[in-house]
Amino acid sequence: MSASAAAVREMSHLGAALAVPLLEYGLSVYHLNTELLRELRPDVVLTCMQTAHGAMLEGQLMDAALHAVLGYAPRVVHCEAQDLDGVWADEQAVADALDAGEAGRQLVEGQRRQLGVAAEAARGRGSLRVACIQWPQPLMACGAWVPQLVQMTGSQDVCGAVDHAEVLTPEQLEAARPDVVVFALCGLTLEQSARAAAAAARRLGDAWRRLPAVRAGRVAVVDGEHVFSRPGPLLVQSLEALVELLHPEAQPFGHEGKLWRWLPAASSA
Repeated sequence: MSASAAAVREMSHLGAALAVPLLEYGLSVYHLNTELLRELRPDVVLTCMQTAHGAMLEGQLMDAALHAVLGYAPRVVHCEAQDLDGVWADEQAVADALDAGEAGRQLVEGQRRQLGVAAEAARGRGSLRVACIQWPQPLMACGAWVPQLVQMTGSQDVCGAVDHAEVLTPEQLEAARPDVVVFALCGLTLEQSARAAAAAARRLGDAWRRLPAVRAGRVAVVDGEHVFSRPGPLLVQSLEALVELLHPEAQPFGHEGKLWRWLPAASSA
């Protein structure tokens, strides 16, 4: 369940009783089947609160609405990671809610080790200027943990910011002068990403063709259904894919063609 800021503001004014229909209809692009939710009687409910978590959690409105729908109070874990530390905290919170706290700690420690191995593969290979694109129209740079992943490779994210997804103008992208552009389009497969990236290149026109990354043929697309956009164990493969595409001479992970690939020059010109 992904909360919208507008619905959260309504809930804060109307209170828990009128929050129930908003829970069902107004909190996301999805319709929540509250009847099925009651039938399932979940012990644990996970929510995604990246867009409006502050307002939603104020006064425990979400918890009160779930209680009103279910008739009891389940364990609720509000997943709201905005950076890698937040990802680890959310994973541990989920494990704790499932009475699997030790398994959660082992999972987090294992991921940290794997990220370290991937980062080590990039060590000493040089620093590149990288632009990671989260959405093609409007053009948005990746935020949250993605700039941190780029930094772990020893390169620089020239467009993104950890605390938000940055909307970019063609002029801003051109001024950033990226050596590599990565289309990490949230929720899109490799094929869908390639089509969307090619369309974005056509829209940007001359500003796109002047980018160092485009002139060098270093524009990549990734499988946004699995890597970069998901705050969980697949962030390990996200970093491995990033190392591979930034440093083609180092191919220790075998993700090219599966999790990422180069955008053909004809598509990006």
